[in-house]
Amino acid sequence: MIDRSTLNRALAVRPECLSPRELEQLAEDSSRKHPHLASCPRCQAELAMLKEFEASVPLSDEGAAVAWISSHLDRQLDRIKHPENNRDLANATNTWFARLFKRGAARWLVPVAAFAVVATFSGILLRPKAPELRADLGSGPAIYRSQEVVAISPSGELPKAPKVLQWKAFAGAAQYKVSIMEVDRVALWSGTTNYTTLTIPDSTRAKMLPGKPVLWEVTALDSQGRVLAVSQIQRFSVARKALSFK
Repeated sequence: MIDRSTLNRALAVRPECLSPRELEQLAEDSSRKHPHLASCPRCQAELAMLKEFEASVPLSDEGAAVAWISSHLDRQLDRIKHPENNRDLANATNTWFARLFKRGAARWLVPVAAFAVVATFSGILLRPKAPELRADLGSGPAIYRSQEVVAISPSGELPKAPKVLQWKAFAGAAQYKVSIMEVDRVALWSGTTNYTTLTIPDSTRAKMLPGKPVLWEVTALDSQGRVLAVSQIQRFSVARKALSFK
């Protein structure tokens, strides 16, 4: 049986490992081959999982479930952000319970509790099924927030450190937040923009050393700063023989 340390070494990311874009291309065209796959268990596993993911069929009500959760959170947003608004109700409830016990009315607790249990279960069993909610509230075509932002570049092995990150516009987005990370997800830099491109600072580009994998992703936000969609994590690296980031 393979021990954990051997397995970790076999599945560790190496600079020569294939990028997500390269794995995606191999998954789309099974006739394409890459010599690196023959000697890399990690890339073999990544490619197999990618093929399995793309071959899976989503459930018919998955989009509706995501939209229902989003709509429910939107309705509760004010109460979540301002819990102090519920203090009066909580204080009134506490006072009522305090008076109940002070007056020695504990003998009423048993029948009241029994009634509450019966009422709760009756409501669960008899209440009608909640209607299927849509993100557009019936005003147009359903738009489910299970989509993702499509990243364009950079990706794969590059001759030099990239200067710009680019992605496709996402419907309804008012702003985009971009994060650049090391391969272990430690943040290198992040920024925001109203456009579909963002210039990388020179100080960050200087950290993109030849052969060092770099990750990045972009998040679409609405006008209130709520997350609409997130891109897949992109991966690139500067070629080992690259001159510099200039």
